[in-house]
Amino acid sequence: MDIVTQVLVLFFLILAGFICARLKVTGREGALNFSSLILKFTLPCMIVSSLQRPFSGELLREAALSFLASALVYGIAFGLAFFYPYLLKIKTRERGVHRYAVIFSNCGFMGYPVVEAIMGSEYLFHTAIFNIPFNFLAYSVGAWLIAKEGEKSLSLSWRIFINPSVIATVLGFLFFIFSLTLPSPLYRSMKMAGDMTTPLSMLVIGATLAQADVRRVAGRWQNYATILVRLVFLPILVGALCYLARVRGPILTLSVLITAMPVASSSSILASIYNVAPEEGSSLVFLSTMLSMITIPLTLAAIRMLGL
Repeated sequence: MDIVTQVLVLFFLILAGFICARLKVTGREGALNFSSLILKFTLPCMIVSSLQRPFSGELLREAALSFLASALVYGIAFGLAFFYPYLLKIKTRERGVHRYAVIFSNCGFMGYPVVEAIMGSEYLFHTAIFNIPFNFLAYSVGAWLIAKEGEKSLSLSWRIFINPSVIATVLGFLFFIFSLTLPSPLYRSMKMAGDMTTPLSMLVIGATLAQADVRRVAGRWQNYATILVRLVFLPILVGALCYLARVRGPILTLSVLITAMPVASSSSILASIYNVAPEEGSSLVFLSTMLSMITIPLTLAAIRMLGL
């Protein structure tokens, strides 16, 4: 399949989730339950099964390169997010949501499915490694960035750095390092559960979009500026830096692709939990997800046209 076809497959799944929500087949509670199922079960299963690879020095080198590329991406994003809200004169209460939107892409719900659809399931291994910083930081430092602009305080402790995806990545990587193989029935069960992540993720995204208040979702011009940074500026910057660092081929594509994902859906969830600009968070997620259906194919087409 070409790039457009691959993205359209995901788009139609999102559309199906949207229609199901509109027809009351799934409600808000159902979408939240499915989100929990993905985060706590199907995604960890996908991570563990994707890391079931025989150990090799070459694959370890690629894993290290994926992690370094990810560290570069988050280093750039954190640096930009520090002063970015001041440039746009974003209100104090909304700064945390915009910072979160710049730093964290939807590398979980959309990253894995898009990588699998475009690059193949063999690159889910690299995606799991690339997403390690997200799994550690999104619900810890990221949550703190949002919470500190509101009334609810959040103290950083080691417990908030641990979640099912982190545990799955550590276990899966240990299996890889020591060439440990899961029993066939267990592996096949985890693989089948992990394969549910893609359709479930797209359906949840569609159902979530259906719940947005269209009259309020358009937001202010600062929202579009943040989305432009998330979907266009950061992928270009990451691609350029990878090229200058002589990173080519699949690792460059993977780095740019995950960076080009829309705003992490967790931004609106965390904004609601801490009651800090929840409408702003929902607007950023909604608009960036819709626009990414255009920007992701364009980003991939540019990578292939440039022969990177």
